[in-house]
Amino acid sequence: MKTSKFLALTAASAALAFSVNAYAAKEIKIAGNSTPYSEADAQKLAATAVGMGVKEPISLNKAGAVVTVSGSNTTKCTFKVGDGDSPKIQGVSCK
Repeated sequence: MKTSKFLALTAASAALAFSVNAYAAKEIKIAGNSTPYSEADAQKLAATAVGMGVKEPISLNKAGAVVTVSGSNTTKCTFKVGDGDSPKIQGVSCK
């Protein structure tokens, strides 16, 4: 169980690093953002979601410690984040 959780978090971190680098020059179109995060943090989450299949324009919604990122297709990414002014990603699930 711990190994699979570690691998999932490692994969999510790699995806985040890749997508931030891949989309650093491109600003993601964000249609709605109901999170307390800065524009830069919202762009990072949006870029990760786009890299995992969510289509622009993006909407970010925070409920408790979960941010749901959706777009113009049916793919949605759910980020488990901590409380605070910046996201501390603890897990990612995209479907």
